[in-house]
Formats: sequence, structure tokens, C-alpha cells
Amino acid sequence: MNLLRLGLLALTLGAASCASVATETLQTPPQIGKLERPSYFQCLHDAHGRLEQAPCIANEAKWQREQLDLAYKALHAKLDAKQRAELEKAQAAWEAFMEAENRFAVSFYDPQGGSSDLTVDTNEIRWIIQRRQQLHQHYAF
Repeated sequence: MNLLRLGLLALTLGAASCASVATETLQTPPQIGKLERPSYFQCLHDAHGRLEQAPCIANEAKWQREQLDLAYKALHAKLDAKQRAELEKAQAAWEAFMEAENRFAVSFYDPQGGSSDLTVDTNEIRWIIQRRQQLHQHYAF
């Protein structure tokens, strides 16, 4: 009888453990297209193949970078001296991260070292958008 109770207890604990693990799943990332310009998606749609998509991606990356710079400058102007110094350190760390992430992405998507796959540039757009979101959140606070 004790063996049966012990077995049931083990099964109950195992089920509870599985239930808690099941709730710790990754959340769905924000939907693509929330901060990219509609003209970017129209350009990609109108392009005939990857070669014609390259200027679309390059233009969007440039625009996103400009928007990031504006968000950074607006936040920087709002902060006191100590906060500005911390923001500058954080931004430098983010730039270092971006360089490392781009090197990794190139090694992953273009291991032969030829012309960089457009996926690298598309990923860069998403990282810039994420940083813009962070800076806007700080600014809004």
C-alpha cells in the first residue's frame, strides 16, 4: 500500500513538474511589419527576386538607422549628466553587439565569405527596430 501511495505521489509530482515547464514556453515575437515602413514591404513585393530586393533592404536599414539616431538624440537631450553617460555606455555596448551579431550572421548565412546574404541585412533591420523600441520606451518614461 505504501508503495502504491509513493508511486502515485511520484506521478503527481511529475505531472505538476511537466505542467510548470509547459507554461514556460517562448512567447511569440512581435509581428513583422509593426515598425517597418509600408513602402519597404511594397518595394519587396514589387521586386523580382533577391537581387532587386537588395536596394529595398538597404534603404529601409538606412531609414531605420536614421530613426534610431533621432530617438537616441531625443533621449540623450532629456537625461541628466549621469544618465547620459550611462546611455552612451549602453549605446556603445549595443553597437559592439551589432558588430558581433553581424559577424555571426555572415558566418551563418554566408559561410563561404561571398557577397553577404540579404538575410543578414534583414536581421539588422530587426535589431535596429528593437533598439528603437527600447529607446522610445525610455523616452516615454
